[in-house]
Amino acid sequence: MKIRLLSLPFALLLLFAVSVQAQVTISPTAVFLDKNSKVGSFYVSNPSNSAVEVRLSFEFAYPATDEDGRVFLNYEDEEAQERFSLVPHLRAFPTTFVLQPNERQTIRLVGRIPQNSDPGMYWTRMRVSSNQLTPPIGDVAEGQVSAQVSFQIDQVTAVLVQHGDAETGLEIHSTQASVENDRLTLLSDVERTGNAPFIGSVETRILDSNGEEIDSRRSSTSVYFRNNQRVEFDSSNWQPGQYTAETTFESQRNDISSQNLLQIPEVSERTTFMIE
Repeated sequence: MKIRLLSLPFALLLLFAVSVQAQVTISPTAVFLDKNSKVGSFYVSNPSNSAVEVRLSFEFAYPATDEDGRVFLNYEDEEAQERFSLVPHLRAFPTTFVLQPNERQTIRLVGRIPQNSDPGMYWTRMRVSSNQLTPPIGDVAEGQVSAQVSFQIDQVTAVLVQHGDAETGLEIHSTQASVENDRLTLLSDVERTGNAPFIGSVETRILDSNGEEIDSRRSSTSVYFRNNQRVEFDSSNWQPGQYTAETTFESQRNDISSQNLLQIPEVSERTTFMIE
């Protein structure tokens, strides 16, 4: 029996093509239920040329950072899960469905939080899994081998709802600056206050000794409990001398409406460092 093997480049190309076909898009990127009715919705769209099967599941987690500021999803915090998990109270309609090419499905979410629950923000992570519907394998001639592979694409997004009075805030405990191999790394030890996560953005500006801005970075961020906020700059073209890093957190994000974000005054800190 002869077996035809795919060359590695062609096999990788095939994997990529099938993965793209199974991809769906989600809108919005984070779902906030109405704080009064506890009802919300989002859309799942299939922009591909093939039908896809979609399944929803929910799991408590939140973005956290390690000591070096690397972001990961923490699924292991049982204490936080007991206090803030939306999973036991959340229902979705529908949870499994098929999307034909260019179709869009509206998903309705309902969060039934008991009235006697502690006030604050409750949340979960929603996993949207999609895979291309696999057509039947055709007839295979004697002496030939046929294979059929299905790929599943998982997309994870946040679902949040405010229950009762909720407030948030930020405290910057410290910021450390280090310069190595022409790279400036800033680590800010940030802790949220109140009974809800801080969701917004952070901007870091680099000022020279004359107070002139020479570089800046801006990105979306969230602090559910306590994070090490990391930002890096290429310092290879900076002249020797003293510099200042100004870090500012604010309750604004390009991908989330401001009406869904708990607002706080800007929180800033300045840290000086040297370029040798």
